[in-house]
Amino acid sequence: MTLTAPVEGIHHIAFGTKCTRATYEFYNDKLGMPLIHTENHKLKDGYFRHFFFDMGMGQALGFFEIHDVGEQPNYRTDPSTGLGLPIWVNHVSFRVPDMASYEAFRERLRERGVMVLGETDHDFCQSMYLLDPNMLMIEFSVDTDTEKFGMSHDEAYKLLFDTPPEQIPESAYKGRKNPKVKIYV
Repeated sequence: MTLTAPVEGIHHIAFGTKCTRATYEFYNDKLGMPLIHTENHKLKDGYFRHFFFDMGMGQALGFFEIHDVGEQPNYRTDPSTGLGLPIWVNHVSFRVPDMASYEAFRERLRERGVMVLGETDHDFCQSMYLLDPNMLMIEFSVDTDTEKFGMSHDEAYKLLFDTPPEQIPESAYKGRKNPKVKIYV
């Protein structure tokens, strides 16, 4: 029996920002994701703004600018390093439709002064990585071999729960020693 998720993709994903202007300029101006909705709300003795960028396919990326609504003093917006994790752990990956679009997008980033931190050939997709102004890792991925991504539930379960660390092959290494990984910084 095949299980189907009771969802139709992502409505929106939301993160915090301390600099609305920098976030707007990064996503709208540099990445080309149009600002599509903003809400301003009062809460307690403060206020917050919730604004959204179009990710395509009816999906949005949202941010909160918050002021005196219950946040801790000196709160952080970096979802990985703020929690003591490597910067690449918590991230958003955007699908790019084809390799020509991927290459054109890389050129757009270069023209707008956005630093690409690195690229990886994952065997099933090619990805490039960058950081937004909130220290959120952003990934742009183009599928290159979709047959290599799918596997049975049983196979995925076995790899997830029944593979001891010593049985992970050296070829699965994702650092600088792997020729499929290019780190630019």
